[in-house]
Amino acid sequence: MKKVLALFLLLFCIHSLFAVELVLINKTDTPLFEVYAIPSDTENWGYDKLPYDVIIPGDHAVLELELDESKPVNFRFIDEDGDLYLKYNVDISERRKILISPEDHQLLSGDGLIRFTLVNKTGSVIRALYITPETEVDWGDNMLNEFMLESSEMILELQTSGRSSFYDIRMELAGESFVQKRVFISDRARVLLTLH
Repeated sequence: MKKVLALFLLLFCIHSLFAVELVLINKTDTPLFEVYAIPSDTENWGYDKLPYDVIIPGDHAVLELELDESKPVNFRFIDEDGDLYLKYNVDISERRKILISPEDHQLLSGDGLIRFTLVNKTGSVIRALYITPETEVDWGDNMLNEFMLESSEMILELQTSGRSSFYDIRMELAGESFVQKRVFISDRARVLLTLH
């Protein structure tokens, strides 16, 4: 009997070690129907953590999730129109209340484009630039066309499939090629291009 009790306590402690209680607060003006939460180094969103509930505007939901507190967490919320609200690299070790606000909305224009700003911090002139979803292997066309990006900013438009918000970026600099992997790009984002 003592062995069974000890085993039960051990399993309970292990579960408690990784069980994190989070309060999700909806500060948007639309109900949120789906909630996904994964470690930031995971690619697959998995299953809806709120399958039988909705977080109405101004309300909250309490979730107990098995997550490692030492790792940042990515959150994805889907509203009644199918729009995405994204929060990346959230430190849950100190913050247990997660606010979902209008700023987290993954905005897409009517033509499926996201518009974002590239900031060249490489210290060199970028002669060609290619951006592809991280899951694709084809780089596609040079997004700078005949232009070059010096140490300045440029606004670009990118057609999105809606399946990924992470992209790989390849830069051509005076005969050398550099790749920035897994860059998060959303509408109105500022993307810093560096060589590190």
